Amino acid sequence: MLVYCDTNVYCRPLDDQSQPRIRAETEAFLDILERVERNEITLVGSDILIAEVRRISSVPKRSLVELYLAHCTRHIPASIQIARIADELVKHAQIKPKDAFHIASACCGHVRYFLTCDDRVTSKSKLVSKLTKRLGFGVTVLNPLEFLPLVNAEAQNEKGAQNATV
Repeated sequence: MLVYCDTNVYCRPLDDQSQPRIRAETEAFLDILERVERNEITLVGSDILIAEVRRISSVPKRSLVELYLAHCTRHIPASIQIARIADELVKHAQIKPKDAFHIASACCGHVRYFLTCDDRVTSKSKLVSKLTKRLGFGVTVLNPLEFLPLVNAEAQNEKGAQNATV
């Protein structure tokens, strides 16, 4: 399963953990990383992701985020196609350009799930899914907290299918 997380997901463990939502999103992200280490999920990175992380002014924070990024085993380089898809997302979904470039990178990486903690992006998830399908991709935008139940359900379905064939 291919997954692309935007910068705010990678930064979540470094945010103020006294807020319950932030703590829960952090725990979800750390669970995702554990699943990456067990080869259940493949994290996909991109040039836009690397560029954003390089702009983090705090050296300790940037270094920690770079450690998380090291879990990405696939990389999507910048391209004209990404710019065109991002332009469509900005025009038709009113997504901010940086978010549109992340989603467009996910499209070009043939990623199934795009994870973000940004409510402005998740509130447009249906529109983004519709637009990306129309463009020939079909990316589902989710918060990490919404993503984990889907992963668990898929794992249960696979386990059930394996048991049925035994």
